Amino acid sequence: MNPRDSMRAHPWRWIVAMVIVLILLAVLAGVLVVRSLLQPQRFTALLQSQLANAGVILSVDKPASPALWPHPAVQLQGFRLSVAGATAPLLSASEARIVVPWRALLHRELAIERLEIETPRIDIEQLQTLLSRMPHNAGPPQLPRIGAGLRIANGTLVRGDEPLLFDLDAETGPLMPGTPFHLDASARNGADRGGKLSLRMLPEHQDAMLRFEQIDLRMSVEQGAQVHIAGDAYWQGGSELGANLQGGFTLPAHGSAVAVASTPAPASSVANQEPARNYTFALRIQPMQGATAMTAALKLDGEGKHLDARIQPAALMAWWRGVLGAAPEAALAMPPISGTAQLDAVDYGPLHMQGVRVQAGPQVMPLGSSSAGAPAAATTSGR
Repeated sequence: MNPRDSMRAHPWRWIVAMVIVLILLAVLAGVLVVRSLLQPQRFTALLQSQLANAGVILSVDKPASPALWPHPAVQLQGFRLSVAGATAPLLSASEARIVVPWRALLHRELAIERLEIETPRIDIEQLQTLLSRMPHNAGPPQLPRIGAGLRIANGTLVRGDEPLLFDLDAETGPLMPGTPFHLDASARNGADRGGKLSLRMLPEHQDAMLRFEQIDLRMSVEQGAQVHIAGDAYWQGGSELGANLQGGFTLPAHGSAVAVASTPAPASSVANQEPARNYTFALRIQPMQGATAMTAALKLDGEGKHLDARIQPAALMAWWRGVLGAAPEAALAMPPISGTAQLDAVDYGPLHMQGVRVQAGPQVMPLGSSSAGAPAAATTSGR
């Protein structure tokens, strides 16, 4: 049977075949158009420019190539992020992807949605170097503008050649003034204990200062502490830092052993466990005003514990350096801390103290004065 007779006998088969061919041709044409619109070098240059604003250099081993699945992206091989002038990379990975939004392709815009990095190796020493190079002058600070989000999967955090955290997953949004910023991260340590971190805030430039509003920070460790901090902060450059933060934290129960291979703890140990301890705190940091250095006021309240202290960080650091460099026979100066502390009980090894009251500051009378309060009761315990 010739083709003409076949078309007459089975017309629907030929129509379906023609439709499939047209669809394949349309898909192929779309792929070629998208590949031509991606232009990997343009997006690589855009990402390099955005990272350079934060003092980070991007380098790759091979020219970037376009990718279409599961979304338009630019594939980077031998991906590295380095601090300017550093010999070791801040972050290195075998490959990374620059994800491009569809609207950018359709409107021929140059935009980056996020940077995806698989199994990176992140050096915390290089991160500290980057942070140390932030401007310390007294002029108005500027927020690094990074318009692309970041997604890291299955990373490793190291210090030099020493691994610190494993299975590091993190995702951030763009870092731009007036745009809500988010950071979500999780990781495990060498003991296979996991931890999570979540940060939300709104960075803004306002009145020659950098403000961080609507801060919401949450941290938790498996079978460990949980922390929640909320509030606002601002930075005017140099040591001109202010903050008004509140929050709370929970410490795990005393005597709770870490479970091993899902084996339940003995009933006797569970009975001896003390409940988890909850605390609330408020931290207010006042920047330097005239001759008064930057001061931090901390209030801490929990069951049987209360702290109300004022600290000048610069003076405290100077005192600590003096302690480290003092001669063995030199008298130890009191730390530059003022305030009060009240603790119902303190246990340290065999030492047990009850009704502990502490007052510190230049207004406190010496112990030998008649105004000194009664000392706290102290006993020893065999626990």
